[in-house]
Order: sequence, then C-alpha cells, then structure tokens
Amino acid sequence: MGYYLPLTVQLRADASIAGAQLAYQDACGQPQSLSVAAPLQDALKHKTGRVFEKVLTGEAGPSSVPDGYVDVALGIIHLDLAVVRQANTSYPATITVGLDFAYTAADGTVLHSKKIQSIGRGEVEVTASSCEVKGLTKIAQEAFGLVTDGMAKQLGTSSKILNAADLRKASRAQAAAASVPPPSPVAGRGVSVSGSKPVPPQSAVSVSAPAPLDESAKVIFRAIVRDENRNQVVHSGEAIAIELEVKNEGPGIAKAVELSVTTTPPLIERIPNLVSIGDLQPGEVKRVMVDGKVGLVKEAVQGELTLALRAGSSSVQLPNAKKFLVAMKPESAKEAKAQPVDVDQAPKWTGLLKQPKAVGIVIGVGQFRESSLARVKYATRDAEGMASYLKSVGGIPHERVRTLLDTHALKSDLVEVLDEWLPMHLDLTTVVYVSITGRGVVDPTTGAVSLLLFDSTPTSSARLYSLRRLGESLMSLPIQQAIVMLDLSLELAPGKEATSAIGPLWEQQGGGKERILWMVGNRSIQESYSYDPGQHGLFVYQLLKGMRGAADLDKNGTILAGELCTYTRGQVQKVAREQYGKEQEPLCLPAAGQGSLARLQPVAQLK
Repeated sequence: MGYYLPLTVQLRADASIAGAQLAYQDACGQPQSLSVAAPLQDALKHKTGRVFEKVLTGEAGPSSVPDGYVDVALGIIHLDLAVVRQANTSYPATITVGLDFAYTAADGTVLHSKKIQSIGRGEVEVTASSCEVKGLTKIAQEAFGLVTDGMAKQLGTSSKILNAADLRKASRAQAAAASVPPPSPVAGRGVSVSGSKPVPPQSAVSVSAPAPLDESAKVIFRAIVRDENRNQVVHSGEAIAIELEVKNEGPGIAKAVELSVTTTPPLIERIPNLVSIGDLQPGEVKRVMVDGKVGLVKEAVQGELTLALRAGSSSVQLPNAKKFLVAMKPESAKEAKAQPVDVDQAPKWTGLLKQPKAVGIVIGVGQFRESSLARVKYATRDAEGMASYLKSVGGIPHERVRTLLDTHALKSDLVEVLDEWLPMHLDLTTVVYVSITGRGVVDPTTGAVSLLLFDSTPTSSARLYSLRRLGESLMSLPIQQAIVMLDLSLELAPGKEATSAIGPLWEQQGGGKERILWMVGNRSIQESYSYDPGQHGLFVYQLLKGMRGAADLDKNGTILAGELCTYTRGQVQKVAREQYGKEQEPLCLPAAGQGSLARLQPVAQLK
C-alpha cells in the first residue's frame, strides 16, 4: 500500500543517479563496472509514485505546475564481493546503497530531508570457462527496493508534507465546488466542435454539456479484520473490528458509497448490514472503523464475512467483494484461555497520564550492514511498540518521540539525536525516556558495554556507541531525570578468551547517579530471549504488559518506574526458567531502597 498524497511533485534526480555504477573485479581479476542507473531510476520513480498522486520526471510545463520537488542524490554505492578463483561456484555479495533526498515545497521551503542506507544481499555465479560474474543486477535491485522503500516511508509519514497535502486537498475541494457549470445554454442549437461541422439539432433530443459529476469514478478498497486477542480465532463475547480504507481513483465523484456487511452464520453482533461511506471526490481516501462482538458460539464453526461496496450511481466502477473465512470457537475452548496478552493493542485507558515536557528516544536494530552479525528477531517490533506506548500510555506528544530503526539507526543518526535534537527539547522539568533494543558488545578487559548500530562492527571501536557515553551525555543535560530501558543480546568484543574476560560492568552507569534509572533486560553475556507467543522480545513484552497495568503492584492506579522495573525483572526470570529452562536476569539500577528519584517517576496511570 502507498500513501497517495494529493500532491503533484517533480522528481529531480542528481547526476550521480544517472551515473550509478558498481565497480568490481571479475573472475579473472580484471576491474569491471556495471551500470545500474536504469533500475535505480525505475525504483525511485515507482516508489515516489506510491507516495504522491502525480510524479513528473521531466521539466514541468505551464499546464502542470508541481506542488513540490523531490530531489534525490546517490550518497553511497558499494559492492562487497571477493571472487577467489575462476571455477563453477558461487560467492556471497552485498551491495550498500545510500540516498540523500529532500522534499521542497513550491515556495522553496524544505519540508523534509534525510540520508538513508540499505543493503542488498545475495550470491553471484561464476564459471570456469568465463570471467563473467552473474547475478549482480538482482542484488542491486533488492538494495534499490529497500532504500527507496525507506525513502517512501520518510516522505509519506512526514508531518510537514502531510500538512501540505491536507491544504492541497482542501483547496482542490473548494475549486471543484466552484467549478460546477450552470445548465448548458446550447440545448436545441447547433453545437460546433473545433475541427468538425456543426451538428444540427435533433427533433426530440436536447443536447447539453456533460457535468463533471457524470464522469466515471473508480472505487477501490482494502479491509483488515482484527479479533481482540489477535490469534485469528474468534470466541464467544470477543470483540471484532473491521478497518476499511476506500479510495476513488477515477476522475468523477463517487456518490453515496456504502459498505455492505454480511456474515454466515450470523454470529457477529452489533455490526450493521450497511455502513455509509459518503461521497468520494477524485483521489479522496476515507477510512472507516466498524466494531462488533461475537455472539454465542455453541461449537466450533467456520464462518464467512463478506464485505462489498455499492454506490448511488451506475457510473461508479466498483471492486469485487472481499470474503474472509473466520474460525469461531466457544469461550470454554482451551485456546481462548491460553492466549498471551496482546500488548500491541493500546489499552482503553490511554491518555490519562500527561507528560507534555517529556522526550522519548527509541532505537531498534534487528539487522546490520555486517552480514556476519546475527539478527535480533523482534528488535524493530519492540521499538515500534515502545514508541507507541510512550505516546499513548506515557502521554508524550508525538513530535517529542524520535524512533530509529535498522537502516535509519546509524551511529551518526544516534549522535545527531542525542547531541543536536535532544538539547533543543529540554528544560529543568523534562523527563527523558530512552529505549534501546538490539545487540551489544562487552570489552573483555574493562567490561564496558557498547551498542551495535546498523553500521557498527565489533572490531571497530569508532563505529560503536558506549553506554558510558550515553550516561555521561544524559547527566550533562539540564533535565529532571531519565529512564533508560535496554534489551541487548551481548557478546564479547574480540580480545581475551572468554575464560579470562570479565562480565558486563553495569554499576558504572547506575552507581551514584540518582537522576537516571537503568532497566537492563539482560545482565550477562548471552542472547536475550524472544517471546514468540507475544511476538516481542521477552524483556520488552513484559515492559509493555507492565505498562498496561500489571506492574501496578500497590494497586493505587499509578505505575511508577521502580514498580515497572521490579515487575518486569520478576516476570522475565520466571518465564525464562519455566519456558526455556535457562536464566535471563534483568537489573534495576539503582536498586530499590537506594534513594533514586527516578524510581518514583510515573510511567502510566490507570485511573
């Protein structure tokens, strides 16, 4: 799915795009270069077309004035490939591609700019009878697809670009309302068309100019059916929701659009048979949420939910109906009792806590530029969930939460957020929340812990970001206090053997610094456990579950940071022992009873 913002933009590619090449050595050791400009240009045009309603690739003429400009330049393109010998075999290859892009409004105001990188991975083929290396184009296309996806997401979710799109949509609606012509004065007269002979009047037919309302409209829609516990099986009494997105892709107005809902057997209650969508202007998108509840289910049965659109005019092209198969079971079924809490569904009481001066920084790195580094299964999902909770449960304004994920979590991105963005949003009453999920390395000599960002390597200290530096940075800021939540799979940095190395030294961050509370999900050199039933890392899953209310240990309706850490620590240890037969021990620093003011910071409010 794209964003399809109602804007016309001109895509302006830098000369570096047209000259994009991959330099490498073939199987005979000779230098070669492969032009990849065409697939890169195609990917840019295609992905930009998913964001905006119309994309111009040439110079804009007087009849097509753009609302803005997307300027793109090639930041980096690098091929990592070593062909050892000329033989019938394959070799791994990675292609790193970086883009520098910006969106500039028609008045010259830059609304969004960013630098991003992505990596394509694959294998190339060589033979004993040829110097040729086959397969590079496919890997490049993967890298181009990933990096342009990132660009599209940045452009499609930028608040400033969205505001510009809303203004353009409003002005277009006003212009459309003002352009409806009066009845044609040519009825009963000869009608002359440029380049043709006059048409004589018909004896029983009046000729009138067609109105824009009669132009053809083409409606498409997508739908998502969500059950309350998100396990794709609905039970008696369970809530169910239908999320609908309807768009008019035609030039005419789609009038009186309705959604028809039918279920067989009729076991879903409260969902009306007809839901009004209303009129859709050309290019307009409407989103509708319909709530229902499953009635009494006496035995397991498979139901069918059918969604169809209809309109008040025959000139509207309608899509085919969508049918969903729904498995229904009685509430007494064991499966209904065994499901974990769906922490990705925001609690009903969100918004009770207000922290207008607070700031959130959320980082999730699940994959790395260095292909030898193991992925962290739910790192990005953990980060997205925590960012959502800081906004909804924690009451932090959306614009005061920064999220860095995978290819957008370079070391330079983190430095920019901590050293430039964060100080601009602070005063003496600010509480800073930092959540980091991913992988870290431990210095075998000192025990110092450092973060692995997307472009980090365990062997290069220049590409690591130490937690000591993070702590010192937070302590130097004029803030009230900070809550730092870390869920890191830890490994030793290259150095001493494991038998002579010391473990992670956490106390250096917590000791004597009462303004910072460190919630450490894994204190040892080991992999942090994933919790597959909850689709999150075990530590972050328990954090989110605690923020939903489970961590309210004294039942007073307010969850303090100290309560949240104590609850999460106990739950992680319990689940790790029971389900995995191994230990994972979190830490709370400073510990309870050591007088940390940060432990008293409210993180959620239930009533």
